[in-house]
Order: sequence, then structure tokens, then C-alpha cells
Amino acid sequence: MKRIAIALTVLTFTFSSAVPAQATAKATTVSAAFRTLLNQSTTALESLEEKYEADIDVLDEALIAATKSADANLAQDLQSATDLYSPQILAANSKLDAAKILFTNNSDLKIQQSLFTWQNADRVFSLFICPETTLPAGAGWMEIAKRYCVNDNNKPRPGDISTKTTSKNTIGGEDWQSGETAKISLSSASNKDLLYAISFGWLVPANLSVFDSSRLAIATETANVADLNQKNGKARVEAVSKRDSAVASANKIRNSGIVDLDDTFETAKAQLEAQGIAANLAILASKRASKDLAKFDSAFVTAYKFEYNRQMIGEIADAVWNGEWTYRTIDTIIEVNKLAAYGDSVGRKYTVSGATKFNSAVGGAFTNEPDFRAALKVLVATYKQATKVNLKF
Repeated sequence: MKRIAIALTVLTFTFSSAVPAQATAKATTVSAAFRTLLNQSTTALESLEEKYEADIDVLDEALIAATKSADANLAQDLQSATDLYSPQILAANSKLDAAKILFTNNSDLKIQQSLFTWQNADRVFSLFICPETTLPAGAGWMEIAKRYCVNDNNKPRPGDISTKTTSKNTIGGEDWQSGETAKISLSSASNKDLLYAISFGWLVPANLSVFDSSRLAIATETANVADLNQKNGKARVEAVSKRDSAVASANKIRNSGIVDLDDTFETAKAQLEAQGIAANLAILASKRASKDLAKFDSAFVTAYKFEYNRQMIGEIADAVWNGEWTYRTIDTIIEVNKLAAYGDSVGRKYTVSGATKFNSAVGGAFTNEPDFRAALKVLVATYKQATKVNLKF
């Protein structure tokens, strides 16, 4: 009987010693599993940040390439406009210059007697260029005094006796006479009074055909040059607008891409950071639970909730006052501070019963939130993989 009693005593001692050993091994295994999860979270976060920067670089390079392409297209479009319109503008200007020369050489108008009976004759006379006369050698030249005339291109000349009068058109000399020949400037070629007088034969061009053809050619080529310049300008403006639109579109694509990247990055980053925080809390919870090895699994759950609640209460208590608190808010903050101090006290002398009471005081304010539940999935999965135990929160 004595041997049997001794044998039972030894067996009981051996069995009771095995339980703490197994529990200690579990605590070590759980801590190691969550340290691995923490390292994986840190590595994944670094990889995520590297990928984010690389993706931003791709978007930036695409924008640079699109801008270069738009600038190259702009240069090509501007050159095309130059190649198309420059020869035409040059040809039109050449025709215009030729028409001006032809008109100037054929702008002589002979005055008929009937012009003097027209009430608007003085308006026609005032278009005539003051005739010139040559003075004796060394004296140069001067303009003949006419009561109605203008200097060539309306520009005063040295020695012009018209500068001695108060009117640029009225010289104070003699009137134009029937049979005299006068010249007009290009600016007067389309004057309606002048053309009216010509149509009635009151003024007779020395070469009517050339006078009319050159005058009309001047009007036509002037309009043609203006039209070509307008088309050229429009083509160049459109080319610049096309370039700006392409760059704006590329910028829009980049900005939209960055928004998408930011959303994806911030979501993934938040998940990995939450996973890392959960791993840290789990490591601490494992250490807390190791004080109650016989009930390690339930003690781990209590400790994890305690650390999470304590962390969330601490964040609120440590928040900076924004100056907008009401009396009700102040009362609430006082209660939060009391809970934070209570949690710190339990943490310094941790027991499962103390943690349970703290968790009851906090309630489900934090553990019922989506963030806690999301992190809990990873926590439970990691714990089960390491211990084959499915935790119940």
C-alpha cells in the first residue's frame, strides 16, 4: 500500500508539473507568433510605401512624357502653319506692293471744268497732293500755294509754306484750275467723293484702266493679307490651345491616379498599422496572461481587451483641448481621466480580476467598433494557427 501511495504521489506531482510547462510553452509560442506578425506588418508597410512612391514616379513620368509630346506637336503644328501661310502672305504682300507702285505711277487726275460746279469739290481738292516746283540751283524746291491740298502722306516738309497757315489743308494760295493734273495718295484712293467725281467725268485719270485695276488690287490684296494673317494667327492659337488641352488632360489623369493611389495606400496602410498595433498589444497580453497559465486562453482575451481599452481611453485623455468643450463635455472628460488613471493603476499591478473590472467599467465603447473587429480577425487567426485554439471575445 505504501508503494502504491508513493507511486500515486509521484504521478500526481509529475502531471501537475506538466501543466505549467505546457502553459509556459503556449505563452512562448503565442508571443513568438505575434512577434512574427509584427515583423511582417512592418515589412509589408515598408514595401507598401516603396510601391506607393514607385507608382507616383510612374504617374510623374507619364505626365512628363505627355507634356513633351504635346510640346513636340505644338512645334510641328506651328511649323505647319508657317509652311502653309508664310508663302501665301509673302505672295499677297508682293502683289500689294506691286499694286501700290502701279497706282502711285498712275495716280494722275486731270481736272475738268464741271468739277467746280459741284458743291463738294473742295472736299476733293483737299485730297490732292500739293504740286512741287523746282527753284533756282541751290535753292531746292517748294510747294506751289494751293488753297486746298495736302502734303504727300500728310507729312509737313521743310520750307512748306502751308506750315505758315492755321490749317494743314488750306495754304491760302490759288484754287485748282481746270485742265490741271493732280496726284492723290494711296490713302485717298477709295474716297467716296473722289470716286464719285471720277464716275461723272469731273476727274479723269491719266490711265483709267490701270487706275481702277491697281486701286482695286490694293483693296483686294490688303484684304487678302489680313485674311491670311488672321488664318495664320488662328491656326497658331489653336495649336497652343491643343497643346494646353493635352497637358491639362495629362495633369487630370495624373491627379486622378494620385487620388486612387492615395485611397488605396491609406486603406492598406491603416490596415497594416492596425495589424501592427494588434500584434504589439497581443505580445503584451501574452505576457499578462502568462501570470495565469492554467487559464491562459481566457486570460489572454481579458488582457488583450484591457490593453486595447486602456490605449483608447489614453488617446482620448491625452487629446489637446480645442476650446470648444461644454460643461457636459468637461464632466465626460473628467470621467475619462478617472478611467485612464484607473487603467494605469491596474496596469502597474496587473491581475485578471482587476483587468476584468476595468473592462466592465469601459464597456463595449471601443470593442464594439469596426476597427477593433477588423483587427480581431487577424488576431484570432494568428492565435489559432499557433495554438489550434479558437479564441472567443
